[in-house]
Amino acid sequence: MRIAVINSDGKDAPVLAAPDGIDVRLQELRVRAFARTPYDHLLVELAHVDAAETALADGCDALLIDTFGDYAIERIRTVSTVPVVGAGEAGIAEAADGGRRFSIVTVWPESMGWLYRERLANCAGGVACSGVHHVGAEEELDRVGTAAGVKARMIRGEGATVDAIVAACHRAVAQDSSDAVLLGCTCMSPIAAAVQSRCSFPVIDASEAGLRSAYHVVRSGRSATRPLGTQRAGTIPSIIDAWLATGEVPNPDECDVCVFTAPATKSNEEKGPHALR
Repeated sequence: MRIAVINSDGKDAPVLAAPDGIDVRLQELRVRAFARTPYDHLLVELAHVDAAETALADGCDALLIDTFGDYAIERIRTVSTVPVVGAGEAGIAEAADGGRRFSIVTVWPESMGWLYRERLANCAGGVACSGVHHVGAEEELDRVGTAAGVKARMIRGEGATVDAIVAACHRAVAQDSSDAVLLGCTCMSPIAAAVQSRCSFPVIDASEAGLRSAYHVVRSGRSATRPLGTQRAGTIPSIIDAWLATGEVPNPDECDVCVFTAPATKSNEEKGPHALR
């Protein structure tokens, strides 16, 4: 059994080991951008449909969209003959399991609240969310795709960044009277275990929740939830082909976080912390 994972935030490998008999393959995006606004969201969705159609053509038993935003999940489901799982959808369902109240803590600023409102409104369990807490300031968006950005800082496990996220989780549970915290971006996976170790309540990583759901889907033999719904399958890959052929693909928010490394000539301690504000 094979699961194709659309590698939305540039991971080196899936965050959970696959059970015996399941092969997990990362499907890379040909166009990588950051959905800082609903307008940008459209470009990101096109890139995700393109990746999904490539994965489907190569053959898989399930697709996982490894991003809290579940980009293009409904569009992908209309052309998929296999189940499609969204990390955001799975994370929300897991956080709300058994009627549990939960809070979302995200490293992205308040201007991106539209993304969380959309997912909570359209995912089962969304009504159980007591609040969304934005840790990062607006200028965090200007650091996306750089070594000073929050994704890179989490990969490095910088103490000030982890401290800020842990503090936000405790504030969220206290203010919302919630019982769990759902981390609001799959890019937060690198620090999820460290945050959980400092919290007495459950801290849910959407990337792990998405994989758990995908593993369950393929082991249960569940089929796609809907049949093919379009006669235009293959159109978007052709659009991406034409876009790439121009050589002018606008990628100002490229976020290949997996390539970030600390400069060899200067240690993390010498550079100093980049704390979330």
